[in-house]
Amino acid sequence: MAYRKKNIYIDLSTLGQMKTSADRKVILEIRERKIEAYTQSLEPHHGSNSKRIALNRRIKLDELFFEGLGLWVGEGAKDKGLYFGNSSPELLLHFLKFVEEKLGINRQNFKVTLNVSPTRDAEATKNKWSKILQIPPKNFTRICMDPRISREYAQIYFNGIVLVEVMKTLQKKLKPEISSIKEFAIPFLRGMFAAEGQVAFRKNGAFHITFSSANLELVSFLKKSLHSIDIASGKYMPQNRKFPIYGYRNLRRFKEFGIHILHPEKRIKFEQGFSAYKRINVLHGEEARALILQRLASGPKTYDDLAAALGKARTTIQAHHIPILEKRGLVKRVGKRGQAWMWVLAEPKHLAPL
Repeated sequence: MAYRKKNIYIDLSTLGQMKTSADRKVILEIRERKIEAYTQSLEPHHGSNSKRIALNRRIKLDELFFEGLGLWVGEGAKDKGLYFGNSSPELLLHFLKFVEEKLGINRQNFKVTLNVSPTRDAEATKNKWSKILQIPPKNFTRICMDPRISREYAQIYFNGIVLVEVMKTLQKKLKPEISSIKEFAIPFLRGMFAAEGQVAFRKNGAFHITFSSANLELVSFLKKSLHSIDIASGKYMPQNRKFPIYGYRNLRRFKEFGIHILHPEKRIKFEQGFSAYKRINVLHGEEARALILQRLASGPKTYDDLAAALGKARTTIQAHHIPILEKRGLVKRVGKRGQAWMWVLAEPKHLAPL
């Protein structure tokens, strides 16, 4: 997906003053092509400086950069250094590509921990992941045998709190652009969906997608970024810490922008769901409303009842189809089931085609 604007860079020397959560100052020593980043105490002669980490000074803001930033925001730990964990080798390799090409950190500097089933051979598993990630076996620090898991999980990390502050500052500095410029929003959301998105199926074959986060500020930012590319999202559900995206139009735009493609398994599930959605769930407005009337012929129904029966989003039923049928005098409210409104046919005879 090509950008309209070419060769946009950010210079890390312009990030401004930073300090860590432990109240240590971030120092950036500027070179022609690199910067050396480290931390030092705010009080003179109080503790030694941290290790120096060399980073690319100028970073091109392209798809790889925003995909990597989205992966880190969604999946990376943010307290000790640059961490990223996943069960997908493709996603781990993509993050390493981001680290090497954008930040300028060689993957040989990364350590690896593995979580595997006790049925696996530890040494063989380590060697396999070493070949996949192109990180030497000596960098593998721990293999945790976990009987609860069926899939291997790898975490790659490079300790250095200064990296956390640089990444946080990059994200903060670029937030206005990400949430307003389509060419930035799309790859960032692609990374976020690969890290924290899900493809969910209902029993009737209908599907939708969700983004998960307990961080309400991040949720608001994601919703704003989706809105900037004309994708509407549903209400945040605090008990599940996620918000959904329903509806053919929204899912079609999601597919057109390729937001689902980074994680191979999620890509396959999305493509399968979308293909089935096109066959089963895409109804013309009048066809959908005729089916609503047919469902109401058997008795009162809530918005959720109708949405499940038609395989459509509740918001589509509530905000579009029912108001049209009510205006035509074909349906009416008859009280509530708990907190949910119940709907019935206004006149049983009105079952003829609209």
